Amino acid sequence: MRIVKQWSDLPYKYPSAEAEQLALDKRYYVRGNSVPIDVDVQHRSGGKKSRIFVTIPRFDEGRPMTLGTVDDEGSISAYPDYSWHDNQGSNCDGMTSVFRVAIDKCNRLWVMDAGKIGENQVCPPQLLAFDLNTDQLIYRHKISASNYVATSLHVTPVVDVRGQDPSDCSDTYVYVADVTGFLLLVVDVLNNRSWKVAHRLMYPTPARGFFTIAGESFDLMDGILGMALSPSKPGHDRILYFHSLASSTENVVRTSVLRNDSFISNPNANPYSMNVFPNERPNQAAAEAIDSNGIMYFGLMEPPGIWCWNTATEFSTRNFHPIAINEETFQFASGVKIVKNLKNEEELWVLTCRFQKVMTGTIDSSSINFRIHAEKIPILLSKSACSSPSRDNSIYHADKFSSDIPKYSFKYGSESYL
Repeated sequence: MRIVKQWSDLPYKYPSAEAEQLALDKRYYVRGNSVPIDVDVQHRSGGKKSRIFVTIPRFDEGRPMTLGTVDDEGSISAYPDYSWHDNQGSNCDGMTSVFRVAIDKCNRLWVMDAGKIGENQVCPPQLLAFDLNTDQLIYRHKISASNYVATSLHVTPVVDVRGQDPSDCSDTYVYVADVTGFLLLVVDVLNNRSWKVAHRLMYPTPARGFFTIAGESFDLMDGILGMALSPSKPGHDRILYFHSLASSTENVVRTSVLRNDSFISNPNANPYSMNVFPNERPNQAAAEAIDSNGIMYFGLMEPPGIWCWNTATEFSTRNFHPIAINEETFQFASGVKIVKNLKNEEELWVLTCRFQKVMTGTIDSSSINFRIHAEKIPILLSKSACSSPSRDNSIYHADKFSSDIPKYSFKYGSESYL
């Protein structure tokens, strides 16, 4: 894969010299504190340059902006403008902390604002959408306190546009991973409502809470984080693939299960409504994405690299195939996206961030720490077994799980005894 941008530390572009000085004085900017987590790309027609979006969550102080675009020189400008970011949590109508974003087929940028700076919930979580044609806010949904817990951290939005007509963008659902609340948030955009879903598969696996990347180790008990949707096919229910960061398994649930608004009154999913594949990855993965042919892309911690899996085949190491391996440049793939260019070709974009050095406090601005990689998928798969058709490519391996769900009430935790 080509390296599109790389940094040892993130350079920011401010609207004025006064704004930059204020950021320094108030420690809105602290050199070396910024860590990019996600990337997405808008290819624009009419001779306009493509835009690369990056997120910089506020794990702590010192991040002057939490979502921005990258210019030709690699500097980051706040999106949609700096006024959305310089409040540092004092204005909940701005952006507080964004981990990941998603651009949908309707040219909307979906932004999940966690509302936290460090461990402090300074603002309610909110889901925002911007029209990328005008860069204007077109949707805001503030998450009700009943739909998250004190430990919640909303990190990954996945957008499900339900309308079959390409111009029908109204019927949209957004599924959001709550990585430390161990929940899934479902936002029904058309009706401007949301609900949380609880299931045991959203929790971390204790034995997988120990990470080793490029010889450095750390503990992190993060739950549901990586998520991707199967391609939309007429007559087929879409499948949400998901996994916890501290795990090596992959799970599946039909989106029709998640779109059931009965979760408003009872967030506990039927135990049999979600399934885990019997086999596992060799070690942990963070972000994942699925292209229009049903091929999933994900990064492994060891060896650092990007792998593919054809979802029509069994989820098994014999069906995982490397497409880009580099122990230096592919450490911790925290952002993975499928992007269509103006020729309707699919591209794979990956952001890597050497997260192990963030966790161990060994990050060094004299080395390259953050990279954005990209390549056209036909080039990546030109000699890959992932592109080989399965015996029956009309189904996904996940479809082999029974859709018959036993109907009985179940609650997790102490509620089951009340």
